[in-house]
Amino acid sequence: MNRGLVYLWRPDVALPLGGHVEKGLVDLGRLDLDTDGRPRLRNELVEVRNGGRRYRLDPASGNYEDIAVGDAKPDDYGDFCFEAGKGGGRLDKYPFAPEDFQQRYVQAAHFGEVNTFYHLHRISAYIDGLLRSLGEPSLPPVVAVVNAHHAVTTTNGVKDGLHRGEDLCPAFQGGHYRLPCKRNTVVEHHAIAVDGEIHLGPGRELLDSGALVELAGCSYRANASHNAGIIYHEYGHHICRHTADFMANRLRKPHRQDNRKAAIDEGLCDYWTAAMLETPHIWAFHKRHDDEQRHPRSLASCKTMDDFDPADEADPHLNGTIWGAALWDLRCEMQRRKVYGAYMTDRMVLKALTLISADCTAGPDVKVARRQRSDYSGGLAKLLKADAILFDGRFGELIGETFARRKIFVAQRASSDAVNTPTIVLPDCLSRLPADEIPSSTDILSGSDLARQLDERGVGEYSVICTGDIMLGDRTRRPIKLFGEDYPFAGLLPLLRRSSIVCGNLEGPFAREADRQDRTYSYRVDPRLAHALKRANINVVTLANNHLVDCGRTGVLETFEALDNAGVHMIGAGRNELAAHEPIILDAGPLRVGILGYYWNRRCAATRDLPGSATDEAEWLTVDIQSLRHRVDRIVTVFHWGVPYVRTPHPDDQAKARLAVDLGADLVIGHHPHVIQPFEIYKGSPIFYSVGNFTFGSGNSKAEGLLVAAHFGDRETVCDIYPIYVKNRDPRVDYQPKTLGGAAGRNILQRLADMSGPSGTHLELSSGPGRLRVARPAFEEAAR
Repeated sequence: MNRGLVYLWRPDVALPLGGHVEKGLVDLGRLDLDTDGRPRLRNELVEVRNGGRRYRLDPASGNYEDIAVGDAKPDDYGDFCFEAGKGGGRLDKYPFAPEDFQQRYVQAAHFGEVNTFYHLHRISAYIDGLLRSLGEPSLPPVVAVVNAHHAVTTTNGVKDGLHRGEDLCPAFQGGHYRLPCKRNTVVEHHAIAVDGEIHLGPGRELLDSGALVELAGCSYRANASHNAGIIYHEYGHHICRHTADFMANRLRKPHRQDNRKAAIDEGLCDYWTAAMLETPHIWAFHKRHDDEQRHPRSLASCKTMDDFDPADEADPHLNGTIWGAALWDLRCEMQRRKVYGAYMTDRMVLKALTLISADCTAGPDVKVARRQRSDYSGGLAKLLKADAILFDGRFGELIGETFARRKIFVAQRASSDAVNTPTIVLPDCLSRLPADEIPSSTDILSGSDLARQLDERGVGEYSVICTGDIMLGDRTRRPIKLFGEDYPFAGLLPLLRRSSIVCGNLEGPFAREADRQDRTYSYRVDPRLAHALKRANINVVTLANNHLVDCGRTGVLETFEALDNAGVHMIGAGRNELAAHEPIILDAGPLRVGILGYYWNRRCAATRDLPGSATDEAEWLTVDIQSLRHRVDRIVTVFHWGVPYVRTPHPDDQAKARLAVDLGADLVIGHHPHVIQPFEIYKGSPIFYSVGNFTFGSGNSKAEGLLVAAHFGDRETVCDIYPIYVKNRDPRVDYQPKTLGGAAGRNILQRLADMSGPSGTHLELSSGPGRLRVARPAFEEAAR
């Protein structure tokens, strides 16, 4: 792990600036290695370079030599820790300053590199996750040049700075996003990357207000690489260039692009800055903001289109504030209404940006394309269309009202574009599936929708809820990092909380010390996530599955420890063979319920001396269930069996399930195929051969899932069967399973009934979950 010392923004609405800056040591993530094997500030999304140069005195000759400041290098521990030095001194003003002065400048420059890399990596990783959730390609990597246009040394007799007359050439202050073009307002001495570069100047003025000044306790050099607000804003241009492409640069020759920025572009950059800093006061790093003085580009501005300056020479930044403020208003209101409202807004905005370019009807005409794409009315129409695609237009009224307050409206020409939209845009891997497997957005219930329906139906407490496969590693790590450890369970949480016992199949060891074994589909999960299970009311997990030893036997022991620390009970595994076959006994209302878990493969099995899983041989089933029968009122047995994506249970599995019932099991649950298999009613006990997946961190597009919620009564067992939508590559799921209602839910339940033969005729279908009523054997016999 490589760490770096950077400036961190801490939001705080109680402060006039909306937060404060503090210095912190952060993880820089996985870095590329240089030719000498040492890490450098580069990864798959970001590359940071130092463009600075300086004069160094050669003691031998007494002459000054022109040398590069050079890119930041890590220390012996692999860390990038440099002194910020209040932004550094003005080397452009004192090019032959003493070496100690120059070293403070160099330290400040290297600090800026690390700070720039951290913040660019943070926003680029977030945007990349959003794009993937939308099924869109990643942005190309961005190059950032720190100490750009330093104005210290000369190249071919010309200083690399801001030329303001014959003898005046100060250093560049601020940042700009540059593309290769015919001419620039600032002379570029080096070739610009075709996909764009961010240039951050060392600055010349001393700041007397803002969060950096508050931190330093004195004036601070206006060094752009020390300012996260500038860094995020300039990356916003990279987002816009490779999505909406407001200046239609894709229609131009790669080396003849247009570096001008439209007002809507500048407004979007301000929006992304505010989203990353979680404050509308995006220039708080270096500008005053209080009751007496508000920065004109704060997104808390009251500006409307009445303040828009239509003149050709108007400042696109000031005009863009109106658009950025409208987007920020929407994000705040969405966040107030929805748990993940801010994230939903960011996805909607990014989707709209992709539509602006994709739906442009200008053909090869650059001027017409630029005019169409930069129009606020057209942008609002695309935002409404994005809402229609992602959320079936659920937020259209809110969007319209929010933008109307800024006097932004959809023109009649543009409004037709927002109406006839497809209900969903899918990645290719899902669009190839049968149409009946992809639900309408209206049939996918959010957590709040589910809670409301449960209340309306008067759903009380279940005895036990059984879920399918749970794996919180692999691709689930991205949304967990973005939205927190509880994110995977939020969509089903209202249901999970309505049961005394919730049992799931945990796949992927909780391991920190043990290494993941080199096997196809092996996993390793952060042990801290065991507490997320408990918070989701999942209080029992079976470990009897093919992933138990993904991190070896040491990983098994780490998993035991993590679950124990979180207060989650385990079945189907133990420190030795006898312990693995121990049941868990819990109360469900007045009843005592015993639960057992099994897996057939001896590769993972516990032995007399080694930890592992419980196996499902008939001898073990007989001993386990018969010895448990007299200790409890009901028994649930859980099996991991079957073949992935095969819908028919194997005859051997049917024999094991029926044996379990013969021995006294009241409910049998199976999983491993990742899809739904039939259920069976056998001697008064329901057998669900596969309930499929629950929250599983892979990107497969075939997965299906059920939640079985059982109520054990004196006379009957009632199972409510909830179909859940678990296709993670559908952006409406994005690794957070949702309950299915409406036609989609009914179709799955009907298919389940049809595949279950005679037992399927007992499944009651209604507008809610399917319901299975099974008379208990003693009462069934008495009825005869």
